[in-house]
Amino acid sequence: MKSRDADKSAPEIPQLSVAKFLQNVEERAWTEAEKELDTIRQKSQNSAWARGYVKALEGLLLTHRSNDDKYLYLPKILANRSEETIIHLKDEFAEFSSNELHGDYDRGYFKALENYLGLVKAPKGTSEKAPASPPSTVTGETVKEQEEAKYSEAS
Repeated sequence: MKSRDADKSAPEIPQLSVAKFLQNVEERAWTEAEKELDTIRQKSQNSAWARGYVKALEGLLLTHRSNDDKYLYLPKILANRSEETIIHLKDEFAEFSSNELHGDYDRGYFKALENYLGLVKAPKGTSEKAPASPPSTVTGETVKEQEEAKYSEAS
């Protein structure tokens, strides 16, 4: 059973920090990524959903830092980084993150992986499709849309 409101009931996560964290992980900037992860931990609510989300971010950092991805699922799948693979995985994680059959912790975990895959891009020449979009927020808005909303509210 899929819930359209699953993300709306999710706790607040500092999405700008998440976007910076994911970008730093992708660029292998470990020190900056750890700083953002600390910010995310401090500002996140202490709910099962938020704990799952943060745990997935920690896992992404550890996975990318590891030089031995022999037994790690995500790096093996993303090794070819084709646009089709990225889209398929992102859709799968999006379905898991909104499926009420999964517990709050799992939905938060899968939402973080979905956001990460929104950032990952396929190398040039692997597909003629448009590049992946930036990470979505907990509510489905992009970070840019959130910033634009803040500026319009301030006016």
